[in-house]
Amino acid sequence: MDTNVFNPDTFNPDTFNFGNVDFLLDQAVTRVPHIRGVILLTSDGLLRSRTKQTIDLETAQRMAAACTGLQATSRGMADFIATEMNPAGGWRQTMVEFDHGYVLVVSAGQGTYLAIATGGQADLRQVGQWSQELVQSVGDVLSAPTRPDVGSVS
Repeated sequence: MDTNVFNPDTFNPDTFNFGNVDFLLDQAVTRVPHIRGVILLTSDGLLRSRTKQTIDLETAQRMAAACTGLQATSRGMADFIATEMNPAGGWRQTMVEFDHGYVLVVSAGQGTYLAIATGGQADLRQVGQWSQELVQSVGDVLSAPTRPDVGSVS
């Protein structure tokens, strides 16, 4: 059996080298206009992967921690929109707008998120479509189980 071929039946996220998905994130910078960088992070703030050509390691690690906090804060606001008849449901994404761009944090699989930085001219519909296509096509690869020493995140 060729061990370089992804096999979802034998996939083990604890031993998977997430660096191997860098090329998937790098595609966003070339395929979607105005994307400045993408990181894949875990729910407990660890960097799993990044667009190598646009984000240095130190910045990506800081942004992973910041985006985890942003996601947790957003998830905690679900009661703000919920009603008895219409519960909020699960968190899907968070967007922060700046003078010259956006940061989107999107659910990418069990225990992982994509954080996408764009310029101000980005077509957010196109960015969202790219992220959803990525998650739908390789979401199992992007997932990371909750580490037992950290606790579970809902």
